[in-house]
Amino acid sequence: MLNLIDDCFRFVTGYFDIISASSPHIYHSALALAPRKSTVRKLYESHAQPFMRIVHGLPMSWDTNTATTTRLSAIELAVWSPCNRFIAITCHGTTAVDVLDPITLQRVQTLESPQDTSTWHRAVIFSPDSRILTCFSGCSVGCRHQCRELSVVSWDLQTGSVSSVIRWEGPPRESQGNPSTAYSVNGEMVAVFCRYLGGPGANIFIFDIASGIHVHSHSLDNPTPLADGICTYGEFLQFATRSTTTITIWEVGFTSGTTPMKVETLTIPDNDEGVHGAPRPFHFRSSLRLLPAPRRLVLISADAVQVWDGRGSERLLHHRDFTFEEMTFSSGGHFFACSFGSDVYLWKESPTLFALHAVLASSTDDPSPLLSPNGESIVVFGDRTIRLWRTKSLITPPSSTPTQAPRRAGDFILDFSPDLTLAVVLAQDGKTFMVLNLESGVPQLTIDTSMEVRGLRVIGNSVVVIGDRAVITWNLPAGDCVPDARVGLRDSSRTINLGGWRYLSVGGASISPDSRHIAIISGQSLQSLSIHNASTGEHLGQTSIDGTTPGTTVWFSPDGCDVWCVRDSSEARRVRRVSGGQKTLEVLESEWRTVDVEGYPWRSSHGYQVTTDWWILGPDRKRLLMLPPPFQSHAVHRVWKGRFLALLHSALSEPVILELDP
Repeated sequence: MLNLIDDCFRFVTGYFDIISASSPHIYHSALALAPRKSTVRKLYESHAQPFMRIVHGLPMSWDTNTATTTRLSAIELAVWSPCNRFIAITCHGTTAVDVLDPITLQRVQTLESPQDTSTWHRAVIFSPDSRILTCFSGCSVGCRHQCRELSVVSWDLQTGSVSSVIRWEGPPRESQGNPSTAYSVNGEMVAVFCRYLGGPGANIFIFDIASGIHVHSHSLDNPTPLADGICTYGEFLQFATRSTTTITIWEVGFTSGTTPMKVETLTIPDNDEGVHGAPRPFHFRSSLRLLPAPRRLVLISADAVQVWDGRGSERLLHHRDFTFEEMTFSSGGHFFACSFGSDVYLWKESPTLFALHAVLASSTDDPSPLLSPNGESIVVFGDRTIRLWRTKSLITPPSSTPTQAPRRAGDFILDFSPDLTLAVVLAQDGKTFMVLNLESGVPQLTIDTSMEVRGLRVIGNSVVVIGDRAVITWNLPAGDCVPDARVGLRDSSRTINLGGWRYLSVGGASISPDSRHIAIISGQSLQSLSIHNASTGEHLGQTSIDGTTPGTTVWFSPDGCDVWCVRDSSEARRVRRVSGGQKTLEVLESEWRTVDVEGYPWRSSHGYQVTTDWWILGPDRKRLLMLPPPFQSHAVHRVWKGRFLALLHSALSEPVILELDP
């Protein structure tokens, strides 16, 4: 009975969008896409009426996270309410703040900013009683205003209306990252802590939310704050500074006329044993944060993270050799999490130390974790996706400390054979790919390339794979292969070394439809587009493409005359490819722009369409399927071919291939 209840809960929360949008699509979409071992699926599968066939990729069981939602633009900020009942998020390019339900991650309220305030949200915070949401907005880092134009907007969550707007001109200095904020215990004052670029120093600005005025500011040029932010401790704000061997904790009042006072000086703990067993000092990268628990600190160096109890000079957590990034903790300090690569490591306090509680796999390279105040939930957001886990239901890994590198967070690469009998897809490890039979959905062959694969194309009965420095061809099987058949590099039919290529890192790669040219995004900062002859590997030309990112893909136009460089947001720039004896490339689009060009792999040539609210429509505009959150992705992470649709984003454990209206 408990298993049935849990499965029903997962079904409702996981497919809440579908259930609330269309009751018939419980049978057309939700049941058809439920995991194979789902109890709800087993009980009601006979009533399912799908308008599609799942060729490959339907998961066997529910994911460890209990809810997922995908936004139309990148999520920039997220914060829990102190009562644990709300999550507020802001997204890039939007003026509103969305309030989400913490069980389903569905939007329950949208709070619009006044038109005459800044639209660049820098920090969001709930009042202590969770009735007021306050957003600090200002200019982006590097803008010409240098953060002089600041605004503090507060909303009443019960009415959804703006309760106060404070406009104020701050100091003419560029801030370093997003500011930290803290409410006073009585919920009347809010403090904003800003560190600055180009030298030491910071300011704490105090605003009276009830009266809608700026009260006063604290200049912290001396002492120079080291901590990533401020926190409220009793009636005071606290922050930290450091010298070579000590950390000093300061406090300052919310009222005007107060000055920072020294609370306590703590000795910086040693990082670990150095040469010949001698203690090695802890070398800070930049991060030091005060935990809510008294006198506890989180310290992050270039290669280590520590949770340290200053009262007894005890080290509660210490791990080296990983470069941890974003950190979060519950209000009581009993749970602590850090991001590392594409994973999030979650620790739980035991009587004597913090032990590793779980490792959460995200779908982005730089996830941001956020623990609920009570420590019962954790959300991880990055790019356009936010995912929710329940800490009690997570399985503790066998090791008490992280011991392995983070998993690869890249998206899958896939191409269909011209006759639509096979699909070739790159596995999550980035070095092997499977040949799938589209009739049965069963892998026919696994090919180990022994190199990082950047692109592939199926040409006739062969698959051409672009690696770091070579292009290798394998012949595809004409009939069924023996089960679990595997081939390797020695079984390839052709290898071409790419000449004139001296870059340190490689992004996307593509082969022209006529199989004559290869386009590669490469370079240490992924800002160079190179063209090679596909037959000889000769380097034909290159050009710089400013603004590319690690998520940039490259694709030839259907006629093979142009190359499109496309970022994850579907912004693209067009380049004329090299032809004949030319040795240069001409950039035809000087600016990145949103495009939807005929012939792109993520655009159906048969009239199918994926809407912005995740419906798949047929050529007659009939609703065939609503994609649940785990299946949702931006257009550039989808490939169409006839009636087939492949979903390739890294949040999936393997690519999903659907045949629509079979």
